[in-house]
Amino acid sequence: MPSKELLIVVPARGGSKGLPRKNARTLGDIPLLGWTSEAVKKSGLPEATCLLSTDDEEIAEIGRKLGLDVPFIRPPELAGDKATAEAVVLHALDWMTQKTGVMAGLVMLLQPTSPFRSPEVLSQAVKMLEDPAIDGIISVKPIYRCLATLFYTDENMRLLPLDKGGELKARRQEVDPIYTPNGALYLIRSEKLRETKSFFLGKCLGIEMDQITSIDIDDALDWKLAESVVANKLTWRNQL
Repeated sequence: MPSKELLIVVPARGGSKGLPRKNARTLGDIPLLGWTSEAVKKSGLPEATCLLSTDDEEIAEIGRKLGLDVPFIRPPELAGDKATAEAVVLHALDWMTQKTGVMAGLVMLLQPTSPFRSPEVLSQAVKMLEDPAIDGIISVKPIYRCLATLFYTDENMRLLPLDKGGELKARRQEVDPIYTPNGALYLIRSEKLRETKSFFLGKCLGIEMDQITSIDIDDALDWKLAESVVANKLTWRNQL
């Protein structure tokens, strides 16, 4: 599927409980939004439509200065912390269809709070979805733990293993990794998102990212970690 059939949505609310105004902040020498904007520009997907979905005029202006398309201000019902990513993406898809008549076959969600994903990951994900048997791609990071060492807790913080009868393997070398979404990238066929209202489908592939590229900024400590990564030149921008 050519990149012109791809809609890329960058969601950036004005509100944030964990780290106030994080989407309006500057990380290193560019705005936080700039990391995602640059990755899209260097991804080799020149015909894709990329838009910023925000409820905040300051963030919208930051996006415009970075060259992001900001064709609308997100409605109030999609501005709260209970609004789902799926609902935000479906709103952007509907807007694009109604206002331009273009029906994107694929839609990619790139949260700006995952600034260290590389341009190559974006193009790799699109290439992986060339297989018609696959409906979606989700970026993931590995966890080297067995289910017997992963726990729920009760109100007294008593540890309740996910697999009570599983073999206990505590050393990294003893276990095959399990994977969890890192929030950096979701790519799905638009028709499947409309049908299921979910990025998590049965016919999904994972695209693995390491611990640095998987950093997801949610609070002040995450921000300090991201600043340290930038200061030590450990990002894809230092490898160009």
